[in-house]
Amino acid sequence: MIKNILFDFGAVLIPLDESLTFKAFEELGVKEELFDQKDIFMAYEKGKISTEEFLEKIQPFFFRKIFKPDLAKAWNALLPEPLPEENIMLLQRLKKEYQLILLSNTNDLHIKTIKEAAGPFKYNKFLRQFNKVYYSQEIGMRKPDEEIYQEVIQDLGIMPEETLYIDDNKTNIDSGEKLKFNTWHFKPATDSILKIDQHL
Repeated sequence: MIKNILFDFGAVLIPLDESLTFKAFEELGVKEELFDQKDIFMAYEKGKISTEEFLEKIQPFFFRKIFKPDLAKAWNALLPEPLPEENIMLLQRLKKEYQLILLSNTNDLHIKTIKEAAGPFKYNKFLRQFNKVYYSQEIGMRKPDEEIYQEVIQDLGIMPEETLYIDDNKTNIDSGEKLKFNTWHFKPATDSILKIDQHL
Protein backbone atom coordinates (compact mmCIF):
# COMPACT_ATOMS: atom_id res chain seq x y z
CA MET A 1 0.00 0.00 0.00
CA ILE A 2 1.57 3.28 -1.14
CA LYS A 3 0.92 6.16 1.24
CA ASN A 4 3.71 8.55 0.26
CA ILE A 5 5.21 9.75 -3.02
CA LEU A 6 8.77 11.07 -2.98
CA PHE A 7 9.45 13.16 -6.09
CA ASP A 8 12.66 14.31 -7.66
CA PHE A 9 12.26 17.79 -9.20
CA GLY A 10 14.39 18.30 -12.30
CA ALA A 11 13.48 16.14 -15.34
CA VAL A 12 10.57 14.60 -13.40
CA LEU A 13 8.32 17.57 -12.56
CA ILE A 14 10.03 20.21 -14.68
CA PRO A 15 11.75 19.67 -18.05
CA LEU A 16 15.56 19.81 -18.10
CA ASP A 17 18.01 19.73 -20.98
CA GLU A 18 21.57 19.56 -19.66
CA SER A 19 22.93 19.68 -23.21
CA LEU A 20 21.84 23.33 -23.37
CA THR A 21 24.14 24.22 -20.47
CA PHE A 22 27.04 22.31 -22.04
CA LYS A 23 26.42 24.16 -25.31
CA ALA A 24 26.21 27.53 -23.54
CA PHE A 25 29.49 26.85 -21.72
CA GLU A 26 31.15 25.81 -24.97
CA GLU A 27 30.05 29.06 -26.60
CA LEU A 28 31.74 30.95 -23.74
CA GLY A 29 34.98 29.03 -24.31
CA VAL A 30 34.92 26.48 -21.51
CA LYS A 31 37.92 24.31 -20.67
CA GLU A 32 37.25 20.58 -20.42
CA GLU A 33 38.63 20.59 -16.88
CA LEU A 34 35.50 22.35 -15.63
CA PHE A 35 33.45 19.19 -15.97
CA ASP A 36 35.84 17.38 -13.63
CA GLN A 37 35.30 19.86 -10.79
CA LYS A 38 32.77 17.72 -8.94
CA ASP A 39 33.81 19.13 -5.57
CA ILE A 40 32.75 22.63 -6.65
CA PHE A 41 29.38 21.47 -7.97
CA MET A 42 28.68 19.34 -4.91
CA ALA A 43 29.65 22.13 -2.53
CA TYR A 44 27.24 24.47 -4.32
CA GLU A 45 24.41 21.93 -4.25
CA LYS A 46 24.97 21.40 -0.53
CA GLY A 47 24.89 25.14 0.13
CA LYS A 48 28.49 25.09 1.35
CA ILE A 49 29.40 27.97 -0.98
CA SER A 50 27.33 30.95 -2.13
CA THR A 51 26.34 31.70 -5.71
CA GLU A 52 28.98 34.44 -5.79
CA GLU A 53 31.65 31.98 -4.62
CA PHE A 54 30.47 29.33 -7.08
CA LEU A 55 30.76 31.68 -10.05
CA GLU A 56 34.19 32.83 -8.86
CA LYS A 57 35.37 29.22 -8.59
CA ILE A 58 34.28 28.22 -12.10
CA GLN A 59 35.48 31.42 -13.79
CA PRO A 60 39.11 30.23 -14.19
CA PHE A 61 37.92 27.27 -16.26
CA PHE A 62 37.27 29.44 -19.32
CA PHE A 63 39.79 30.62 -21.88
CA ARG A 64 38.83 34.25 -21.32
CA LYS A 65 37.28 36.25 -18.51
CA ILE A 66 33.52 35.75 -18.47
CA PHE A 67 31.28 38.14 -16.57
CA LYS A 68 29.34 36.47 -13.76
CA PRO A 69 25.86 37.23 -15.21
CA ASP A 70 26.89 35.42 -18.39
CA LEU A 71 28.17 32.45 -16.39
CA ALA A 72 24.91 32.34 -14.46
CA LYS A 73 22.86 32.49 -17.67
CA ALA A 74 24.83 29.59 -19.15
CA TRP A 75 24.48 27.58 -15.91
CA ASN A 76 20.71 28.06 -16.06
CA ALA A 77 20.37 27.23 -19.76
CA LEU A 78 19.26 23.68 -18.91
CA LEU A 79 15.92 25.09 -17.73
CA PRO A 80 14.22 25.81 -21.07
CA GLU A 81 10.61 25.74 -19.82
CA PRO A 82 8.67 26.95 -16.76
CA LEU A 83 6.72 24.68 -14.43
CA PRO A 84 4.10 22.76 -16.46
CA GLU A 85 0.59 23.59 -15.26
CA GLU A 86 -0.59 20.01 -15.88
CA ASN A 87 1.99 18.74 -13.39
CA ILE A 88 0.66 21.07 -10.71
CA MET A 89 -2.85 19.84 -11.41
CA LEU A 90 -1.59 16.26 -11.10
CA LEU A 91 -0.06 17.05 -7.71
CA GLN A 92 -3.32 18.62 -6.57
CA ARG A 93 -5.14 15.39 -7.38
CA LEU A 94 -2.53 13.13 -5.80
CA LYS A 95 -2.44 15.23 -2.63
CA LYS A 96 -5.97 14.08 -1.81
CA GLU A 97 -4.76 10.48 -1.38
CA TYR A 98 -1.02 10.60 -0.68
CA GLN A 99 1.57 12.47 1.31
CA LEU A 100 3.71 14.27 -1.28
CA ILE A 101 7.39 15.00 -0.71
CA LEU A 102 9.89 16.85 -2.91
CA LEU A 103 13.57 15.84 -2.67
CA SER A 104 15.93 17.64 -5.03
CA ASN A 105 19.63 18.11 -5.61
CA THR A 106 19.53 21.76 -6.61
CA ASN A 107 21.15 25.13 -6.10
CA ASP A 108 20.31 28.77 -5.54
CA LEU A 109 20.64 29.86 -9.19
CA HIS A 110 18.37 27.13 -10.51
CA ILE A 111 15.67 27.68 -7.89
CA LYS A 112 15.67 31.45 -8.44
CA THR A 113 15.38 30.90 -12.20
CA ILE A 114 12.49 28.46 -11.80
CA LYS A 115 10.72 30.86 -9.44
CA GLU A 116 11.19 33.81 -11.78
CA ALA A 117 10.01 31.85 -14.85
CA ALA A 118 6.91 30.57 -13.07
CA GLY A 119 6.17 33.74 -11.15
CA PRO A 120 5.82 33.77 -7.35
CA PHE A 121 2.13 32.83 -7.38
CA LYS A 122 2.55 29.70 -9.52
CA TYR A 123 5.79 28.68 -7.79
CA ASN A 124 4.18 28.92 -4.34
CA LYS A 125 1.11 27.08 -5.64
CA PHE A 126 3.48 24.29 -6.72
CA LEU A 127 5.24 24.16 -3.35
CA ARG A 128 1.94 24.07 -1.44
CA GLN A 129 1.13 20.67 -2.92
CA PHE A 130 3.94 19.07 -0.90
CA ASN A 131 3.83 18.09 2.74
CA LYS A 132 7.55 18.83 2.88
CA VAL A 133 10.19 20.14 0.47
CA TYR A 134 13.85 19.15 0.81
CA TYR A 135 16.34 21.11 -1.29
CA SER A 136 19.94 19.89 -1.02
CA GLN A 137 21.23 23.47 -0.79
CA GLU A 138 19.09 24.09 2.30
CA ILE A 139 19.74 20.89 4.25
CA GLY A 140 23.43 20.44 3.42
CA MET A 141 23.01 16.93 2.02
CA ARG A 142 22.53 15.54 -1.47
CA LYS A 143 21.49 12.38 -3.25
CA PRO A 144 22.63 9.62 -3.56
CA ASP A 145 24.08 9.78 -0.03
CA GLU A 146 22.08 7.61 2.37
CA GLU A 147 21.94 10.38 4.99
CA ILE A 148 19.55 12.50 2.93
CA TYR A 149 17.06 9.65 2.61
CA GLN A 150 17.35 8.89 6.31
CA GLU A 151 16.66 12.56 7.01
CA VAL A 152 13.38 12.34 5.10
CA ILE A 153 12.41 9.03 6.72
CA GLN A 154 13.09 10.23 10.26
CA ASP A 155 11.80 13.78 9.81
CA LEU A 156 8.43 12.68 8.45
CA GLY A 157 8.21 9.30 10.16
CA ILE A 158 7.48 7.53 6.88
CA MET A 159 8.15 3.91 5.95
CA PRO A 160 10.08 3.32 2.70
CA GLU A 161 7.92 0.25 2.00
CA GLU A 162 4.90 2.57 1.86
CA THR A 163 6.63 5.13 -0.34
CA LEU A 164 7.03 5.45 -4.11
CA TYR A 165 10.31 7.21 -4.95
CA ILE A 166 10.60 8.73 -8.45
CA ASP A 167 13.95 9.90 -9.84
CA ASP A 168 15.59 10.09 -13.27
CA ASN A 169 19.06 9.32 -11.88
CA LYS A 170 19.77 5.57 -11.66
CA THR A 171 22.39 6.02 -8.92
CA ASN A 172 19.82 7.82 -6.77
CA ILE A 173 17.26 5.10 -7.46
CA ASP A 174 19.78 2.43 -6.42
CA SER A 175 20.27 4.21 -3.08
CA GLY A 176 16.54 4.36 -2.57
CA GLU A 177 16.13 0.67 -3.29
CA LYS A 178 18.77 -0.23 -0.70
CA LEU A 179 16.52 1.45 1.86
CA LYS A 180 13.47 -0.51 0.63
CA PHE A 181 11.70 2.32 -1.20
CA ASN A 182 9.41 1.35 -4.04
CA THR A 183 10.98 3.06 -7.04
CA TRP A 184 10.26 4.36 -10.51
CA HIS A 185 13.40 5.04 -12.53
CA PHE A 186 11.94 7.87 -14.58
CA LYS A 187 13.22 8.21 -18.15
CA PRO A 188 12.39 11.72 -19.42
CA ALA A 189 12.71 10.76 -23.09
CA THR A 190 9.97 8.14 -22.89
CA ASP A 191 8.11 8.51 -19.57
CA SER A 192 5.41 10.94 -18.52
CA ILE A 193 4.74 11.81 -14.90
CA LEU A 194 1.08 12.09 -15.89
CA LYS A 195 1.06 8.27 -16.09
CA ILE A 196 2.06 7.87 -12.44
CA ASP A 197 -1.10 5.89 -11.67
CA GLN A 198 0.45 2.93 -13.46
CA HIS A 199 3.13 2.83 -10.75
CA LEU A 200 0.94 3.28 -7.68
